[in-house]
Amino acid sequence: SDSYNSNAFPCPRACAVVRLGSLHTRPSWTCIRPLEQLMTWENRAEEQVMSAEGIPEASCGHAYGPLALATDQYTKLKVKLAGSANARFFTDVLDTHGKVLFTSSWLDSPTEPQELVFELPPNRQVSRLAFYTLTKDGKRAENRIESAAFEGDGIREIVDLNPPAHVEPSGNIDIARATVRAGSATLRALAQSNVFLIDSPQPASLGAIVPGDIPAAETGQSPGVQWVKQVIPGDPDWPGMTFAVALAQDDTRKALAVVTSREAADPVAAAIKLASDTLLADAAATIRRHEKIWAEYWNRSGVQLADDFLTQIWYRNLYFFRCVTKHGVISPGLFASLTTDRPKWHGDYHTNYNLQQTFWTAYNTNQPELAEPYDRLMHGYLPRAQWLAKTIFGLEGAYYPHILYAYEPPHPDQCKSHNGRQYVHHVWGMTLGVTGFTVQPLWWHYKYAPDRERLEKTVYPAIREAALFYANFADQCERRHNGKIMLGPTVSPEHHGWTPNFARNYDCTFDIAMVRYTLNAAIEGAGILGRDAPLVARWEQTLSVLPNYPILGGKAPVVVDVATAHPMTYNITVPTTPVFPGDVVTWWSPEEEKELFARTLAGVLWNGYNSIYIVGVGRARLSMPGTMEWLRAELQARMRPNQLITSNRLGDRFNDFGHYTEQFAASMAIGELLLQSVGDIIRVFPAWPKDKDASFTTLRAQGGFLVSAVQKSGKVTQIEITSTVAGKLRILDPWNDKIVEREMKPDENFTLTQ
Repeated sequence: SDSYNSNAFPCPRACAVVRLGSLHTRPSWTCIRPLEQLMTWENRAEEQVMSAEGIPEASCGHAYGPLALATDQYTKLKVKLAGSANARFFTDVLDTHGKVLFTSSWLDSPTEPQELVFELPPNRQVSRLAFYTLTKDGKRAENRIESAAFEGDGIREIVDLNPPAHVEPSGNIDIARATVRAGSATLRALAQSNVFLIDSPQPASLGAIVPGDIPAAETGQSPGVQWVKQVIPGDPDWPGMTFAVALAQDDTRKALAVVTSREAADPVAAAIKLASDTLLADAAATIRRHEKIWAEYWNRSGVQLADDFLTQIWYRNLYFFRCVTKHGVISPGLFASLTTDRPKWHGDYHTNYNLQQTFWTAYNTNQPELAEPYDRLMHGYLPRAQWLAKTIFGLEGAYYPHILYAYEPPHPDQCKSHNGRQYVHHVWGMTLGVTGFTVQPLWWHYKYAPDRERLEKTVYPAIREAALFYANFADQCERRHNGKIMLGPTVSPEHHGWTPNFARNYDCTFDIAMVRYTLNAAIEGAGILGRDAPLVARWEQTLSVLPNYPILGGKAPVVVDVATAHPMTYNITVPTTPVFPGDVVTWWSPEEEKELFARTLAGVLWNGYNSIYIVGVGRARLSMPGTMEWLRAELQARMRPNQLITSNRLGDRFNDFGHYTEQFAASMAIGELLLQSVGDIIRVFPAWPKDKDASFTTLRAQGGFLVSAVQKSGKVTQIEITSTVAGKLRILDPWNDKIVEREMKPDENFTLTQ
């Protein structure tokens, strides 16, 4: 296997474990895969019955632990069970790092009691056992488990099959004050420093996480403070990192500080001081400062919808988003928190969809500064992207891959590591449109919050180099008889791969949209800065030779993902991307084009993973009927009890990997129902139902305009706009369907009335 699959690193690391009170060491069952429609575990006679019901292939699961068994002694797992004809059974055995050391994969459940014997690999430590039940057809399926035990030579460890006791949840989050209450504890992740402040009468203990691939952590105590020090080794091109966690506590309060070698030469001493100083400081003043920062955050925008569910989703995901990003920090990756120290897909930066979506919420919610970590990441990566364009394609410009890591050295030609310390994923790293998609959020940041200095220093350099690469690439493409190029070879995002004779590797809808968007952005940016006139002419020429979107069908054609392909079930709904996130097919496009893409959006099939917001926002952009209801249903089907949104509908195995930061885009998608400004023309309530009241305050539109509006009893009653910079306001008057234009000065207010 390649390096990506051979190693667990590089990846984010969990820092430490803090425990309040005493541990319950007796093994017990906990639910690890809930199922929304029906999931039961009941004691029936001498059997324990696990049931699942929902959509076809839905499954539920429970885990048993903690365990402390060595597979050198306990060499087998024996399970005796029978199931219904529509049931399947799955078992995992996990090690002390949470990694699966044995899996049965899905088995058809025997309809009569049968003992299944599984051989376990030697020299491993067992920490948990997991059982899963799946319904093949969506109807109620049962697995009746009579017994389970780990066995070895003359020894036997019986698994207690009594179902888990039902425990009512005892925690809640006050998102207004960013406070969590769980049992007798109150917890705050302080907004002003890298400290968790915990109020609890129970004593706390600090423990290291036992890593599988880095040296063990040091632990120690100073007067009144416990600490953990962890070294992450470097490589020939990266110096490595040290981090420290310190826990200071008294009878009622604990302060938990985290410091890395990026902030202090001696992280342990710095963490001890930070934790101790926080504990000694006036607690009321500390909490007031924390809550003041959050109050300022919430005061930047707001929504009030007749639909309580969507209102809560908007606020809750805006809260989650702020929990993982702010100005000056390292960009979050795939997951908002870690379940193990080996996160799936390295917990890295995927730029063919996932990373950009995490930051979409920043713009229309009027929190653009939260996108600064993304801007800095991509600006810092620019020299490496330029190296990739030359190394892979022999072209000037910048080519961004679809997998990035934190802390990558910017100059691969100076690296000692193999291949310039660069990983390029085959085949998804070969999608041409990913480069434009990667730099697009930088341009969005400028459009929503115009700032000439940021445009000149951060945004335009990346946009320019991406556009230069596209122009150079287009120049070497084959041309058709109509003068249009064959854009490729390329790979449809996560579809097809390389195909024989490149049959499905040209004219990808995603690529066409993102190349078009990038070239237009570069032309506009050059015009604002007054530079690169020769390049502007080249970019305009490239735009003129881009191919048409591939379509299929007779009287009612639809867009497909690549030339020669047929509609299928997509992972990323490539045929709809010119509407969103491409932003090149808009409400202002020709009617025939709008009808083509509305028809495509209405009928597109997808697997439920990566396209809830691509489809939802695309529908909103074209004001398709029922969009709010569609989005609401999709969000409800993914809602965990703690209000986090899963990757797919509940019961899917991909949901087990963690809390996906990309799902925080829910706030942005809801905002698109209320306010849009694509094409620099503002529309209010463009996809919100007329029969539902709604209002919003200071949502942000392109051009740096803050918009507030009210819809009541089916009518828009007022619109108020404040400019943050000088510029031309263009808004669609909802009462006479005409575009109103007005030159605005900084901080000028404008009210639009009927």
